[in-house]
Amino acid sequence: MTTALRAAAALLVTLLAGAVLVASAAPASAHATVVSSSPADGAHVDTAPEVLVIELSEPVTIVGGSASLITSGGERIRLSGVRLENGNRRVVINPSGSLGDDAYLATVRTVSADTHVISLSIRFTVGSVTDLSGIPVASAASNTATRWGWPAKAAVYLGVILTVGLLLAARMVWPELLSGNRFHVVYQAGGVILFLGLLGRLAVLGTQHAGGLSSITTGAMDDVLHTRAGWSIALAAVLNLTVAAGISRIRGGRYAGYVAAGSALIAVTLGGHGGSTDRWPVAFADTLIHVYAMSVWLGGVAVLALLAPETVRIARWHRVALAHVAIVIVSGVILALWQVDPLAALGTTTYGVVLLVKAGVVAGAVAVGFWAYRRYVRGDSRRGVVAGELALVVVIASATAVLSSTTPARDSYTTQVKATLDFGSSRILDVDIDTIRRGDQTITVRYRSPEPADDPDVDIELSSADANVARLPVTVARVSSASGVLWRSDGLIVPAAGKWKVTVRFDGGGPKDGGPKLASFRYRVR
Repeated sequence: MTTALRAAAALLVTLLAGAVLVASAAPASAHATVVSSSPADGAHVDTAPEVLVIELSEPVTIVGGSASLITSGGERIRLSGVRLENGNRRVVINPSGSLGDDAYLATVRTVSADTHVISLSIRFTVGSVTDLSGIPVASAASNTATRWGWPAKAAVYLGVILTVGLLLAARMVWPELLSGNRFHVVYQAGGVILFLGLLGRLAVLGTQHAGGLSSITTGAMDDVLHTRAGWSIALAAVLNLTVAAGISRIRGGRYAGYVAAGSALIAVTLGGHGGSTDRWPVAFADTLIHVYAMSVWLGGVAVLALLAPETVRIARWHRVALAHVAIVIVSGVILALWQVDPLAALGTTTYGVVLLVKAGVVAGAVAVGFWAYRRYVRGDSRRGVVAGELALVVVIASATAVLSSTTPARDSYTTQVKATLDFGSSRILDVDIDTIRRGDQTITVRYRSPEPADDPDVDIELSSADANVARLPVTVARVSSASGVLWRSDGLIVPAAGKWKVTVRFDGGGPKDGGPKLASFRYRVR
């Protein structure tokens, strides 16, 4: 077996071993969402519930000490415990005693497998209290860990390029460089960057699970190490510490480098959206292939820019780069189709905009690479072109870090709903709903041209077969408006995703209206 084949075999065995470990673990997800809760968000119950339950689409872990139950007066109710059930897809909150007649807000923070912190809440009333207006607003999760998370991820991606990418690209095109001193210097520097980035990722995960940097305990870190992202990052950190320590200079140490490379690719995959059970295991495999191909392509650019090989072998590198760029594009399009839904989310969500920026930079890097190839063939000066490619490499790594730290577009996209209801005789209502996300929504109804003597009135109710809600009355308040009569909903909470029907009962209030009339339309809640 040749040296190249042995290297490829070592990397393949590591990737397969990691894939087996991942497949044997409990399923994890990318960005869990609420399926239902008991009581439902915004519901009224006559009898106080003994436990509060939130059903999730995917497994999560609970941020330590984050659960709370607060009354409308701001009093904190003591909890006897918080636990996970149903394969970590169900959060159960236990109040320590019976709840009196009041309005309540229950909150808890969880961490999904892609390391997103998700704030969950239930608002409900008990007994004689039916008004939710006094309930405090649930506080959003701190974004401190997120702010530090993406620089750590950027360091990881840059380290992967300068270790995994550098090693594999040199092995494929410039094997003589592997024994050179310059290669080892750059390779070790990449190992240091990668190791520090992985340590930063572990620190961020620990902060998220503990609820703050100062709250990190051995128990919180133990919870982290029992997650896919946690154990894979810790393993990669240990193995890549050998790279940073210069083991590649020792006889046989290069093969330890291939094992470390495999662990780094798996850690990057599981530390982002690649750990999703949505379309598992295809999502994991596609993300792993995407990360691998990107690493080899950008690692080759790093070889040309930082190692300046005497024998360029530009034709061979062109073939290798072209093949890996094609893999990057195909696997990236598949990932984008999964994470961006609907297509309009590309231009209206943070994830979509960053994805467009990354796609543009990748296209620019491909164009610059082709230009560099033409200049190499003609024998022109190439230093400035390759330096430009290297700068684009850094931008791509940064954009990828932001993407993997951002909620996918399909989970953050929202838009307004607009409908026009014509009741005849110039009786026209314009209905606006401010968002299509479950939870708080505001419905606004405008009556275009009432007669001065008329006294119009509107009643609204929602229903959904998907959410098993037969009737959800909507409280509306009449608001003065210079352009006509306006009604706005008060305290509307849509408890679940699915298709919802909006039924509007309208009475024009005039002598010729002939009484109330009904009209309806449907919209989908995400």
